[in-house]
Formats: sequence, structure tokens, C-alpha cells
Amino acid sequence: MNAAFSVINIAAPLMIVTMGALVSEYAGRMAMFLEYMINLGAFLCYALALATGNIVLASALSVISCSLLVLCLEKIASQLKANMFLVSLAMNMLFGAGVSLLSSITFGTRGVLYSPTFKMNPVTARSMTSIACYVLTIIQMSFLMLTKNGLILRITGSDEKMLEAQGIRTSFYKSLAWVIAAADGAFCGCVLTMRLSSFVPGISSGKGWTALAAVFLARKKTAAIIPAVLVFAVAEWLSTGIQNYTAFRSVPSPILLALPYLLSLAMIAVLPGKDEQ
Repeated sequence: MNAAFSVINIAAPLMIVTMGALVSEYAGRMAMFLEYMINLGAFLCYALALATGNIVLASALSVISCSLLVLCLEKIASQLKANMFLVSLAMNMLFGAGVSLLSSITFGTRGVLYSPTFKMNPVTARSMTSIACYVLTIIQMSFLMLTKNGLILRITGSDEKMLEAQGIRTSFYKSLAWVIAAADGAFCGCVLTMRLSSFVPGISSGKGWTALAAVFLARKKTAAIIPAVLVFAVAEWLSTGIQNYTAFRSVPSPILLALPYLLSLAMIAVLPGKDEQ
């Protein structure tokens, strides 16, 4: 039972950022900026929590700020008719450098940020953030699968010309997809910060890239996202828990930590390549 709860808690932040990756993929604009968007959201959550004294307000402001930033950059890139894949990668570098710069200016360090005033009970933080992640995931899945706008968004990337012929502005849905992805990535960062009660550089620990891999492991199917993310969560739980066993202590820790990625690579290779939505 404890193992099941551990896996569920591990999967929660990855679940929400994977939804952002899925939405962007449906719109035909994979959000390659998710990795450092998580870090930016986490940093802003920490900084704003210290400024406001309210972690909920800080999280909301972090998510809103990150979403507006991506929307502005997306609009500029669209006006300039830039390659959006390259723009997304450039955003990743911009957000990563931005976090280091802001941390250096605001706190005088680019290292770990910790304050006694930013302290949460670990058990409460994990349980409450997990509930929030799963509730938001269910809301987004319902939007994608049960609403007209969700249906339009899901086919924007695959049949854009058909939608345009019906007078539907696909540019709106492409922008919306990146805004949703940014919000999900930023919220994931807030969750990680709350769980650690601090900000750690590189707090995302590859979750942005893992989310992109989970989308393809699920073959871009909304309902399949849940088992896909759980695969990664189980692998992560095993990679940390297995080190406590004597039989595995001789195995180099980098190999054990790479277990989630090795497992996902193996499953993507083995599963049939049928690509449906």
C-alpha cells in the first residue's frame, strides 16, 4: 500500500506536465520549453511566496506570469513567421538563463534557495499537491474529450486545412495549446518547490523531457497518458528504492537513476507504432 501511494505521489507532478505536452502535440506545436518552464515556475513560486507570504497566491501568480510570458513570445514569433520548433527550443534556453539571472539578482546566488519562512509539512505538501495535480489533469482530459473546443484543439495539428475551410482560426488553438502547456509546466514547478520547501537549480530533473517521452509512449492518446506516466513513476520509485537492497549496492548509482529512461526507451521500441489520437 505504501508503495502504491509513493508511486501515485511521484506520478502527480509528471502527470500534469505531461498533459501540457499532450495538448501542445495535439495542436501541432510540441512544447519543447517545458523542462525549463518547470524551473522558472518553481523559482517564481518560491520568490513570490517569500514576497506575499501566501503559497497559494504565489503559485497562482507564477502560473499566470509564465503563461503570459509564453503567450507574448508566441505572438511575436507568429508575427515574424518564425520556425516554432526552434522558437520553442530557444524559449527553453531563455527560461534556463532567466532563472539563473533572476536568482543572482534577487538572492545573490545561483545555488539552492532556502528560507525558514518558506516551510511546509512534507506529508501535507505531497498529499495536497498530488490531489491538485490529479484534479487539474481530470479537468483537462474532460476538456479535450468532452467539449467542442477540445475536439478542435485535438485535430488542429492533424487536419488544420479542414478546420480553416470551416472558418475556424487554428492560430488561436495553437496559441492556447502553448499557454496550457506553460501553465502546466509552471504548476509542476510550484509543486516541486512546495514539496522540497526550497528552490533547487535544475529542480525539474528531466521531468519536462520525460513528459514529452510519455506522450509518445502513450501514442498521443489522451486516456493512455495515465498508464504511460505511471510507468515512469514506477521506474523512478524502483530506481531510488532499489538502492537500499544489498544486492544492488555494487551497481553504479547513475545506472539505477537512469532506470526510468531506459525502461521508457525499451517500451517505446517494443510497443507497436500505431499512431492514433
